[in-house]
Amino acid sequence: MRNLGLNAYRLSISWPRVLPTGKVKINQKGLDFYRSLIDTLLENGIRPFITLFHWDLPQVLQSSIGGFRSRECAKLFADYAYLMAHTLGDRYSTG
Repeated sequence: MRNLGLNAYRLSISWPRVLPTGKVKINQKGLDFYRSLIDTLLENGIRPFITLFHWDLPQVLQSSIGGFRSRECAKLFADYAYLMAHTLGDRYSTG
């Protein structure tokens, strides 16, 4: 990408990859994947732009609470967004 002269890259962070159950227990390997990807982009002068939701709701949340039809799901998404901002927010842009 650097050799192509790209200076920005948009990527989606998969909620189920980071929080397979949609809440609480972090999949550290998933989080480390995104941390490494973002760090590599930055090391190569490429600015990462993040999408936090791209139609990848954890299946367990769809099955157990009805997905975004439930207010609980919106709260869990806010928790996920907070986690991403807290752990990776110093490295990426959202707009």
